[in-house]
Order: sequence, then structure tokens, then C-alpha cells
Amino acid sequence: MKVPFIDLSAQHEGLMDKIQQCIAQVFEEGSFILGSQVSQFEKAVAKMLGVPHALGVNSGTDALLLSLKALGIGSGDEIIVPTFTFVAVADVVARLGARPVFVDVDPINYNMAIDSVTQAITPKTKAIIAVHMFGQACDLAQLMQLANAHGVFLVEDCCQAMGGTIGNKYLGSMGVTGCFSFYPTKNLGGVGDGGLVVTHNDEVAERITRYRDHGRDAKGVFQDIGYNSRLDSLQAAVLRVKLEEMEEMIQDRVENARFYGDLLGEAEIVLPEFYDRGEHTYNVYTIQCEQRDALRLFLTEREIGTAIYYDRPLHLQPCFSYLGYKEGDFPVSELLCKRVLSLPIYPGLKKKQLEEVAISIHEFLALQTTQE
Repeated sequence: MKVPFIDLSAQHEGLMDKIQQCIAQVFEEGSFILGSQVSQFEKAVAKMLGVPHALGVNSGTDALLLSLKALGIGSGDEIIVPTFTFVAVADVVARLGARPVFVDVDPINYNMAIDSVTQAITPKTKAIIAVHMFGQACDLAQLMQLANAHGVFLVEDCCQAMGGTIGNKYLGSMGVTGCFSFYPTKNLGGVGDGGLVVTHNDEVAERITRYRDHGRDAKGVFQDIGYNSRLDSLQAAVLRVKLEEMEEMIQDRVENARFYGDLLGEAEIVLPEFYDRGEHTYNVYTIQCEQRDALRLFLTEREIGTAIYYDRPLHLQPCFSYLGYKEGDFPVSELLCKRVLSLPIYPGLKKKQLEEVAISIHEFLALQTTQE
């Protein structure tokens, strides 16, 4: 049985009538950039998250970039980021002339390790970017305590975790800004690039509103050197439709994770911890296996899709060689990059497909035991 790593067509199948109606409305209005569809989508997200400001931008990367710029980050500043994450988290720091300061992560939940963050704080530290890795909430209580104690900003990267919660608060609503991606594979995915920044801070919101539109204010005067980073109306129209279904889609991911746990609980691999109270949205379901590459090949031969997030930590990427990090600086992240493998988890997966993945993994591990 074929099991693709992700099947976007299956996720859209039941929504196509609504999506086509909203797209038709955009064409009727003829407003394709920052139109009414965008403002309506922004209001819907702000209401859901319980924040006064939600601002659509053209990607999750720009959500991070504009957040940092609005916070005044620049040359000479240090920004603490995990080394086990996507490159955008650190490259936006470098683009503003600041210095990414890498930290190691927890070996089980993949989020930044609190002790590593504590050791990395210096008088030059201006912000911590808390990445909710793979959809699992960071320990925001401790990170916010650290940030407040040292007078630095806490920015939430929720690109893999939209819809996640801690208690009764949504992820993204607790930092000075929350940054979201609407890349098609995310919990709330568009049909192209898209992103959003949320904040409680009126001044930060006002700056981001200008920065995303070339630095232009409400009167049409260019107050700043800004960016062309506007969410378009077609994306917003699709996202408004899918926002109504997001909670159900996330619950489907959670149930798929629960099923994996039942099927693979006794296997000689490391599974993600299971949470069903909102702390983990399972945007990505990542296991650890010592024979990762062999397992991936075995699953590929069975026509089971997998992915590796990530095969090299950021401190060892050539683009950051100027920072002077070396192999061995962050041993947990370096080991994870050799062991992690992500399995299909998307909404719409059939139980038989999940069983096929699990059975294949058990067969692979049994073969390894026999060969030993």
C-alpha cells in the first residue's frame, strides 16, 4: 500500500466548493493585494488567538524578519535561536546585521534546552526566538521568566504550531510577537506562500503594518525603508475557508499520533511524547532510529514516504561558518540530525495506511535483530 509523506489534494477535496466561491468573490471585487479578504482573515485569526493585532505578510520567514525589525533589532545585537530548526529562524537575524547565537535542544521534544539558553544570554542579547518545533509547545513559562529577568524580547515561532495551546492560551499570543507560516504543508496551509504576525503591542503592530508595504503609512507617506511583504487576497480567501476546519484537522493529526503510539510503543525507536490537550499539534511526527538511513530506504522501497527534518544543524551550515562554531559544540542537535525521521501524519490518512507504516517499521527492526 502506497503511503505518501503528505497528500495535499486529499485535504482540499471536501473544501473545493467553498474555496472556489471565495476565489470567485476575490475576482469580483478586483482587490488582489491587502484587500477585504485579507482584513477579514486577519480579524478572524486575531479573534481566535485573543490578540488585538494580526497582520498578514508574504511568508513565515518575513513574519520573523518584520517582527525583529519592528523590535529594533540590528547590528551588534545577539538573538538566541535553536540550532536544530529551519534556516529561516537564523537567517532573518543575520539579514538585519545581528548575530545568531545558537543553543542546543532537548533530546526528546526537540525544543530549545532551557539550560543552554541560560548559558547563552549576554549583555548583548536582545531577543530569544522560541520555536515550537514540529508543533510541540516550548516551555514558555521558563523562557518568559528568563526573558523578563534579563530584559529581552521573546518572539514565538509558531510556523509549525498554529492552533496549539498552553492551558487556555494559544501559542503565538504570549510572546511580544507570534509568527506563523501558511506554507501548504502547515497546520493552516495556503496554496502558496503566506505568513502572519500577531502582537499585543500597538507600536510594534504599527511598524509591521508599514514595513510590509514598503514603509508606507496610512497617509501614503513612506516613513521607513520597508519591504514588499503583503499577503494577497487569493491566499487569504483560501485560508479563511481552511481556518474553519483547522481544529478538526489538528485533532486528526493528534489521533494519528495516538495511533502511531499504540502501534509502535514497543518498538526499539524513540517516539514523540504524546499530548492531546493542545500542547502538540503534530505538524510533523518525528521518530529517532539509530539506523535512520537504512530504515528510510526500507520504507521508500515499500512506497512509504518519509522526510528528514533536519540532516544538519544550523551551526554547521556553510552560510553560518563566519560565526566560528564547530562540530561538537551542540552534541544533542548533532546526534538528532543523524537519527531523526519524520513519518506521514497528515489529516486524512487512513488507519490501514498508518498500520502499513508501523508494520513496515517493525519488520525492519526485526530484520536488524536477525542480522545481528
